[in-house]
Amino acid sequence: MRCFKCGSLLTDNDTCPKCGENVAVYKQTAKASDAYYNAGLYKARVRDLTGAVESLKVSLMINKYNTNARNLLGLVYCEMGDVVEALSQWVVSKNFAPQDNVAGSYIKRIQTNQNRFEMITGTIKKYNLSLKYAKEGNIDMAVIQLKKVVTNNPQLIKAHLLLALIYIKQDELVRARKLLNAVLAIDKNNTLAQMYIKEIAERTAAKKADASNTFLPKRKEKIIEKKPLSGNDVIVPRSSYKEPSNGAITIINVLVGVVIGAALIWFLIVPARNKGLTQEYKDSIQKYSEQLSSGNVELNSLQKDYEDVKAQKDALEEQLNTVNGTEGSNKLLIAVIEAANAYITNDSALAAEKIVDVDVSALPSDSAKTLYNTIATATLPSAAQTFYNTGITEYYKSNYEEAASNLVKAYKCNNNAESAYYAAKSYVALAKTDDAKKYYKYIVDDYPTSGYYKEANEYISSH
Repeated sequence: MRCFKCGSLLTDNDTCPKCGENVAVYKQTAKASDAYYNAGLYKARVRDLTGAVESLKVSLMINKYNTNARNLLGLVYCEMGDVVEALSQWVVSKNFAPQDNVAGSYIKRIQTNQNRFEMITGTIKKYNLSLKYAKEGNIDMAVIQLKKVVTNNPQLIKAHLLLALIYIKQDELVRARKLLNAVLAIDKNNTLAQMYIKEIAERTAAKKADASNTFLPKRKEKIIEKKPLSGNDVIVPRSSYKEPSNGAITIINVLVGVVIGAALIWFLIVPARNKGLTQEYKDSIQKYSEQLSSGNVELNSLQKDYEDVKAQKDALEEQLNTVNGTEGSNKLLIAVIEAANAYITNDSALAAEKIVDVDVSALPSDSAKTLYNTIATATLPSAAQTFYNTGITEYYKSNYEEAASNLVKAYKCNNNAESAYYAAKSYVALAKTDDAKKYYKYIVDDYPTSGYYKEANEYISSH
């Protein structure tokens, strides 16, 4: 164990043999940090990744310089599919211990496979987008994105858990259980996965209970058979029919019957049939009208769905262009990593130049933002003076292009009124009016009490 102040090897005494500093408390905290590190190492070996993360975080909270715990935490994050978090831990570890640190080989291995790195960071971006869709209630789009994430990055546990939760909500219990089993294969003691599996088991048991109560055996009905009638049971009434004595009367009766039957058909049956045909025709017309109206409604609904899907597609394409473009979060993250490597090798000027144009709000994770702030605090103030001196030298040499480039970088580093003023003067000399107005406006808005305010205000008013 080495002294935290001078770096010399410590003995069993509570004071440093070289600088005389009291290291009793330091030794206790270092031992406690190592104890949590050992607990995290044991949990990682038995694939209790969630428990390992918790133990290693406590170890680093006690002693942030415990590089073994930090490197192991990065490996656990990498195993859980979160490469960005892993990379952040390794960069910080390399910064604390530049010499003989295995974190350097981890970082180099990731940087050599650039395509794989961009694909993994793209899945993390899609997961964040899916989480946003789920919170907004756009479940279908969230499921589409999450399916792509779990396919491209099957180690990303939090994507599996979110998709499983959505499936449980949609009562797709078989799909949810499959995802949760995949999570437990990676992290066998994952608390959320175990809670979700318990919920699935309770829902499955409730469904089986409902099914057993619904399908009860039906009671048989007693069928009473009737005995056929016998000849003795039939009562034959006495007939009152008499044969007519005259054949002419019989013919007249037949003719009268035919006439009456024809009249009945004409006045009763034909109008009723015509009325039935008319009603059937009207019903057919109404049915076709309803089908046509339903078709129009469905067509309008499909048209609206098409417009919604097209709008979502355009939005996703715009987001994809943003991610893959020159201002994408992957490009920014690579710039921060390159700046960290330059800072580790004590090249502060190169580190500042790498991050001077990075928009910290566009970085994909809090760890990346923290790393950016650490490098910016350490490098930008000194780099600002270097950029300013170079810019002023080139300005007085009338090399205005180079002067403007360096003075703009100096202003981005420290927001100094003098840097903005000479950047504007360089753009005036280059006849770039819009750029000159931009930096003069910084002076008018932010430095109203400076000596450059009057000239800046007059230029903006006259151009």
